[in-house]
Amino acid sequence: MKKSKIKNTTNKPDGNTQKIMFSENIIKETSQSRKSYTLSINSVDELKSLLRSNPKKSKISKPSIHKSSQENKLNQNKVLFSLCMIVRNEEKMLRDCLESVSGLVDEIILVDTGSEDKTIEIAKEFGAEIFNFPWLDDFAAARNESLKHARGEWILYLDADERISPLNIEKLRKALSEADEKLGALLCTIESLHYIDEDNQELHRGAYPRLFRNLGYPKIKFTGRVHEQISPSIRDAGLGMLGSDIVIIHEGYNTTKDVMESKIKRNYKLLLDHIQEEPTNGYAWYQLGQTLAQMRLKEKAEESILFAIECGDLSDSVYASAANSLSKMSGSRRDFEKALFWSEESLKKAPEQVFGLTLKASALLQLKRAEESVSCFEKALLVLSDRKGNPQSGFDIMLSPKSIREGLEKARKLL
Repeated sequence: MKKSKIKNTTNKPDGNTQKIMFSENIIKETSQSRKSYTLSINSVDELKSLLRSNPKKSKISKPSIHKSSQENKLNQNKVLFSLCMIVRNEEKMLRDCLESVSGLVDEIILVDTGSEDKTIEIAKEFGAEIFNFPWLDDFAAARNESLKHARGEWILYLDADERISPLNIEKLRKALSEADEKLGALLCTIESLHYIDEDNQELHRGAYPRLFRNLGYPKIKFTGRVHEQISPSIRDAGLGMLGSDIVIIHEGYNTTKDVMESKIKRNYKLLLDHIQEEPTNGYAWYQLGQTLAQMRLKEKAEESILFAIECGDLSDSVYASAANSLSKMSGSRRDFEKALFWSEESLKKAPEQVFGLTLKASALLQLKRAEESVSCFEKALLVLSDRKGNPQSGFDIMLSPKSIREGLEKARKLL
């Protein structure tokens, strides 16, 4: 199905154009100490109707792309590794990030979107090439600007609040310098501590193609205003991805409540813009659902994630995470049959994951299916103890062994 571009207008559509109106109430701050949010998403039913009436998505023909000046530059001055970054006011985080890639990358391409602190000074200490770029409310646009300047055969992209864990640099450089031409990217494990409240944090682990072959922009490019992706571009080029033991530590979610709420508001706005541009992009709807859940708008979050699945274009790993979210939401309202269903849907796509196994075990426990519950809790503990390889789901939540054992003991008591 051709994706309709939404225009924010009240004009009636003509006979050749389908327009989907998307309305929302602006986030409102209450007088209470914590913030509450209200919004109305009125386009879901219209979007579903549009999708169902056009079940087959037509492929849009792509124009042939002649060699760009950047591709010619690549052929003339190749290096092995480029680090590409976008930054703004990152003086507190940037130094540790750049130190973590010392000896790994051959050049640092840094796109600055308006820093007013010492970010640029720090970057220059590490020999970074710096390019100014206006902030357009579009993370993909800023990242793509960095790709235009990269000369490396391979590109690593990081944020300032990320660090590469120690690795065998020479082994990695040798492997990629000799890699099969059909290899497009290596999956890296991103480990993020997520702030829950003053006393609780969760470790999330996800696998993302952070190290990819430089085909030259626009053959290789990011898409999405926020939670931008490089994977579609790699797949469109007919290239494959392999797992790796590269671990990237992300510190951006382990922060204060005020900082997180600011990020949530920003992401919410950008995701609404993305969905207006691509109303049947399942990944954008999934991310909107996650953001709405963070805003404690449970019904709208569930509605968005269900529609993300209905769009039919989620990767297996993202589908697994979406199903986990629906399982957790169902369990929270004590619909344990549905919680079980969605946990099993998740495990079909990603069988070796702590979160999905624990969700299934918990649902089985509530349904008094003790023997099955015990088996799932035990498997969850095994997966938790062995973190080798990349996570199979979009992100896996490393629940505490203590909480899993408590569930296991409750299940054993029912035997």
